Amino acid sequence: MSTFPSELWRVSTEIAPSLLLGLAVAGILHVLVKKDRIFRHLGRPGFSSTLKASLWGVPLPLCSCGVIPTAMSLRRDGASPGATTAFLVSTPQTGVDSILVTAGMLGWPLAVVKMVAAFVAGLVSGVLTDLRKAPAPAADVAAAESCAVQAGRGVFARFWGHAFGVIFRDLYRWLVFGIVISALLSTFIPADSLAGVTWLHGPLGMLAALAVGVPLYVCSTASVPIAAGLVAAGFPPGAAIVFLMGGPATNAATMGAVRKFLGKRVFWIYITVICAVSLAAGLLFDGVISEGMAAGMATHGMHLIPHWLPPAAALLMIAGIAWLALSDLSALISERRARRSPASFRLRVVGMSCGSCERRVREALLSVRGVKAVSVSRQDGTAVVDAAAGFDRRLAVAAVTGLGYEASAD
Repeated sequence: MSTFPSELWRVSTEIAPSLLLGLAVAGILHVLVKKDRIFRHLGRPGFSSTLKASLWGVPLPLCSCGVIPTAMSLRRDGASPGATTAFLVSTPQTGVDSILVTAGMLGWPLAVVKMVAAFVAGLVSGVLTDLRKAPAPAADVAAAESCAVQAGRGVFARFWGHAFGVIFRDLYRWLVFGIVISALLSTFIPADSLAGVTWLHGPLGMLAALAVGVPLYVCSTASVPIAAGLVAAGFPPGAAIVFLMGGPATNAATMGAVRKFLGKRVFWIYITVICAVSLAAGLLFDGVISEGMAAGMATHGMHLIPHWLPPAAALLMIAGIAWLALSDLSALISERRARRSPASFRLRVVGMSCGSCERRVREALLSVRGVKAVSVSRQDGTAVVDAAAGFDRRLAVAAVTGLGYEASAD
């Protein structure tokens, strides 16, 4: 029987090469594809906009923290409710990083089916949404991700900042969660031990995967090792598709945004289409591809990878996770110190929409001479700064406005 540490290492070596490649491709896409170009194509009402929103949503590496403000900005700028819904449905299920990790751990056939199913779910939900009357965009809809890297930085800096400073940073906690769950499944549930459970191989198995995925929020990339663990334990590959679609797309953050900004009717369209398309894709996959083929899909391309690459990539991934964890712990200590300090003052910051925004504001303020500690909250739109006596608050305001946000000292 495998030990938990050995399974942790095995899962890490399986996911790391594809993950790092996916992050690199995501960084390249960020440099080459301008967001205003996407808005220009998607920010128009009608079927064409819905179709393009579904197509663009599949490769874009955005989890819920990024897809919500981006989609809401599309709605604010005139996109139809259908295009907004299509983008919200198709984007969190996939992403270039998730696609490559899925192909590496579960095989390209399953990855392709997941991509197609995400596109279909987005398109169908968008078309149905446009048939309904949705409320006008709310006044407090967030602008497009203001955490986007500003112009003027070098190409490599923008590539690195987006791939590893934004995507990997937003991803790493859920990635650790997914790897740990996968390792636990492999350790305590022997391979193929559930293969003899007949009801798992059919609609009931798909419903079981959906029941697990819907309440469990985990982003598209981090859900892959969990799905791989379920398949190794004996779940059919089709159930993995249901889990990979249901988990990332049906989380509280995205569902709450749909309900608030697009209305109850669109909310139910959103939920129903995701569940129906994921179940259909899972059943179709198991009906077309035999279990024998599915079992060999994940290892088919492994022989093409140099033997030293998976452990090297795993060590890099683990080092990156450790660095980000220590960085976040240091920021947490700094925040608590700032809030306890009697000499602290508060900045009003407008435009923060996600965790990456908070980090960028915090890091900018900490780089200002005289600042001891910083606490940032996008919910309150504030940054509490603990600085040395005689510090010029205008320097703090300039540091924040230089990032593209609006800031003023109380």
